[in-house]
Amino acid sequence: MSEAASEQGAPVTATISLGAEIDHPVSEVWNAFADTGQRVRWGVPEGEEMVCDIDDFRPGGSIRARCGSPEALEFVSTGQYCALVTERHIVTTETLTRDDEILSTAIITWTLTATSTGTRVELVDQVVSFVGQGMIDGHRNGHDICLRQLGEFLNS
Repeated sequence: MSEAASEQGAPVTATISLGAEIDHPVSEVWNAFADTGQRVRWGVPEGEEMVCDIDDFRPGGSIRARCGSPEALEFVSTGQYCALVTERHIVTTETLTRDDEILSTAIITWTLTATSTGTRVELVDQVVSFVGQGMIDGHRNGHDICLRQLGEFLNS
């Protein structure tokens, strides 16, 4: 662990629960996750970029993506798809690093439920930050943006 991380003290943990109503059928919402080309378009905040080097979208499959500012892609996300049930849920692990320093580790669950007007998307992120509360806030903000952008992407 770097000296900067050790100065932060004990890891900070949180369970982040967010949800959104999306006016599209579950099949369309699922496809926006399952298709890497679609996910990289809605999966990061505006002005940032994501490049998936590995995206083996199946139970036990690996994922590795670089994200951040387009000129640097300074963050690396590695993880595994723990469970996938088509059009129902996705459970992944994610470890986020920058310059080989582990920033956070998380278990993230996305649940899709059909509604009379489309799909209810529920997200639960059980996250451990090794660099303080700011990383927890970043997870919450990033997921909030992704949920909004997922709906906007499907509307476009």
